[in-house]
Amino acid sequence: MQTEHTLEIKKIIAGGSGLGHLADGMVVMVPLVLDGELVRVVEVKRCAGHIQAELLEVLEPSLARCRPICRHFGHCGGCNLQHARYDEQLIIKEKIIGELLARAHLSAKRAEITILASPLPTGYRHKLRLHLTRDGEVGFHRVHSNRLVAVNSCPLAVSAINDAWQALTASGLLPAIGRYCHQIEYVCSPDTSRLSVSFFLAGNRRPPTALVEKLCRLPGLAGIMVQDKKRHRNGVVFSHGTHGCRQSFAAGSVPYTLHWDRQSFFQVNPLQNERLVRLVLELVGNPAGKRVLDLFCGMGNFSIPLALAGAEVTGVEWNRQAVATGRKNAHSAGLANTRFIAADVASYLQSPAVSRQGFDVLLLDPPRQGLGRSAARLADFGSEMVVYISCDPATLMRDLRVIVRSGYCLSSITPVDMFPQTHHIECVVLLEKN
Repeated sequence: MQTEHTLEIKKIIAGGSGLGHLADGMVVMVPLVLDGELVRVVEVKRCAGHIQAELLEVLEPSLARCRPICRHFGHCGGCNLQHARYDEQLIIKEKIIGELLARAHLSAKRAEITILASPLPTGYRHKLRLHLTRDGEVGFHRVHSNRLVAVNSCPLAVSAINDAWQALTASGLLPAIGRYCHQIEYVCSPDTSRLSVSFFLAGNRRPPTALVEKLCRLPGLAGIMVQDKKRHRNGVVFSHGTHGCRQSFAAGSVPYTLHWDRQSFFQVNPLQNERLVRLVLELVGNPAGKRVLDLFCGMGNFSIPLALAGAEVTGVEWNRQAVATGRKNAHSAGLANTRFIAADVASYLQSPAVSRQGFDVLLLDPPRQGLGRSAARLADFGSEMVVYISCDPATLMRDLRVIVRSGYCLSSITPVDMFPQTHHIECVVLLEKN
């Protein structure tokens, strides 16, 4: 027989679950709840020091609770904050960052934490990857599971993606595609709304030509690609149409446009990305004449606007295709004060010659795993300023402890809500030399 408990939720923690206590002090973590709610839960798993539970009933709901916008909420693993009004989601994320700082024994000179809200709380995603079964069911994985939740639209995606997705469903081709492919990815260009789709092969069999020709006739698509990264260079088995993306920016003093293809990383929330770029420019101040090292630079999301503002920018990125795209973006912007280097960032930072080049500003936007051991190398540059953009608060706090111990002061931290309706939090941190 499963054990049930009634408890009050004391706070929402990193990952989006609520935390409460039993009468004996045992910690209970339960999803889909809000701060201050009285809830009835059932134990799912007893771990060392805490219990994982599922929500059975909200006995005393929070005033911030609302009706989820998606009927699959609670089953689909994509979102876990739709039960909270958007203003409450922002408060939750601010508190999470504040608590993580306290636990890491870090404090900022500008202690106030104010999150940068997304211009759109829904309909913001310009890239969406779907899972596909052999029977042709398409959707997302369930929470903590590889089982599929079959859906035919997502409220977080832009309308062009949902329209094309529903057209694919209506075409009757999904069962045939499922015999060959296990994932489908839609990408929508921010400026043009042109849509391309990739089908990822599940095994050694390629779809027949007749099926591919039918896919090419689907409405609303500028390009179609079939990919298998295991067996083919760049993963491309078949390509048809246009796959490039474009976004115009007014984040700096000079308007500019960035171009990229599917092999380059880009933020799936482009309106919020423009605000993110503007925030970084504000933190750097007047970059004219300064030497900036942009680590994990991608296709130039920060390098190009900094160079347009007068900085001499060196961008480092392991993805050679992104580096090539960054060079093209710099050329299109008429820049002669940028240099893009294809190199592994960790290896690049190990070079004594690099640290002697005298960079005034270090800018880094690493993947989820953060810098790790490389964080200790930043102090060797002697730069007056470090701007760290992070998509994972846990690895960010780990790296910040190292950077602060090496002689930098944590000046400010600004959470950025890049992914509304989810627990994910982007952060922009400014560190200055002591």
